[in-house]
Amino acid sequence: MPASIKKYKAAAVQAEPGWFDLDLSVEKTIHWINEAGKAGCKLVAFPEVWIPGYPYWMWKINYKEALPFLKQYRENSLPSDSDQMRKIRAAARDNGIYVSMGYSEIDMATLHLAQVLISPTGDILNHRRKIRPTHVERLIFGDGSGDTMESVVDTDIGRVGQLNCWENMNPFMKAYAASLGEQVHIAAWPIYPDKTTLKYPDPYTNVSDPNSDIVSPAYAIETGTFVLAPFQRLSAEGVRKNTPSHIEEPEPPDCYNGHTRIFGPDGTLLAKPSKDFEGLVLVDIDLDEAHLPKALADFGGHYMRPDLIRLLVDTRRKELITHADQQGSLGVYNTMDRVGLSQPLDAPTPMPGSVKKAAVPVQEMKQQKQYAEANGY
Repeated sequence: MPASIKKYKAAAVQAEPGWFDLDLSVEKTIHWINEAGKAGCKLVAFPEVWIPGYPYWMWKINYKEALPFLKQYRENSLPSDSDQMRKIRAAARDNGIYVSMGYSEIDMATLHLAQVLISPTGDILNHRRKIRPTHVERLIFGDGSGDTMESVVDTDIGRVGQLNCWENMNPFMKAYAASLGEQVHIAAWPIYPDKTTLKYPDPYTNVSDPNSDIVSPAYAIETGTFVLAPFQRLSAEGVRKNTPSHIEEPEPPDCYNGHTRIFGPDGTLLAKPSKDFEGLVLVDIDLDEAHLPKALADFGGHYMRPDLIRLLVDTRRKELITHADQQGSLGVYNTMDRVGLSQPLDAPTPMPGSVKKAAVPVQEMKQQKQYAEANGY
């Protein structure tokens, strides 16, 4: 659907998370949603795993040193079907604002690098998980599934998309988003040191500078979208919380800060905060400014050749256990239903001890059976 609101204010959050503290993290989240509401924003974007902060310690310490951090991190990750998530959704509704939020989602016993897009009514428009955690992230987080891969949603402020960290440089993810006509993109980034810390043979890719100043504007240019690229920031106290106690002199935090950017649909830099800035980085969005960049190069439309090159996308969820009925139809499962995010904000909470069952609509079972038969399964 065409956007009914083409001109509006949006914000990227550059702030310090509530390290290892779920309740503090939720409090900070609601604070910045309220501040964005006061500023008249229609959209506010948080960094990758803003709750309870990005576990950068995993890149710097060994397995045994990491265990106490890992246990505390898991204990303070956010369940999607929780009072804490409902408080955040209520804050979005109270301020009439779209909220893109990254969080460490705990689902049963697995953590995911998750994002939600919350509507101004507090409903969840999209719930996605990073398709593949990056390098040592796989020691902490699990993969996303097919039905948590979607990144672009139609809204009245345009087609809004979200990706986490290095997904923003994944050519397949960009191609898929471009094919959906994305107009505003949240490139959510974690906490990252800058190039002053780089030591060979660590690749330049693995510091903040190329991600804030090359990858993010490249996404804007290649897709013709406004790109909000929020980064977390770090204080001296935050460094200490993320450093093993036996290290007497933790590193200074300055190299981690000031990397948030906002770019226009032609790659023009629209906003860049100082290293010391903590708060909302604001931008005025005008969707009509994307017309000419997309007229020159629309890789989801006139500037592509699907007769020559196409992308196969499988958005089905694959279960460890799939139920079959008496006729042999296979169950179809949906992650948003299973983790409770498809419920309205004011829906009654389940009674203690109740068991949540995945819904398997008859029509979906028939479609799954037809798919299986057509593909020889």
